[in-house]
Amino acid sequence: AVDVGAKAIIVYSESGTTARHIAKFRPGMPIAVLTPSQQVARQCFGTLKGCYAYVVNSLEEPEKLNAEVMRECRIAGVAAPGEPVVIVCGTQIGSGSTNQIKVE
Repeated sequence: AVDVGAKAIIVYSESGTTARHIAKFRPGMPIAVLTPSQQVARQCFGTLKGCYAYVVNSLEEPEKLNAEVMRECRIAGVAAPGEPVVIVCGTQIGSGSTNQIKVE
């Protein structure tokens, strides 16, 4: 994320482990954690530096979620159109399946 000049890192996480691994390096940009669990959202928002947690209904359709997240980033002023945002997610359903990093 630092090398591409990303304005934010978006993490899809069911357990919060991926967010913890990213936050421990303290990148210089905000980390948005999207999770279906209220408990994980509280833990990420309260204990991880630079993380903002949001509860979503499901992580089963990452392509649809990507479009919505990018739109919200633009509206919130986190990233202007054309600025890169890193998305960390998994293509399989379930905890421990993070295997994809995208720059959008």
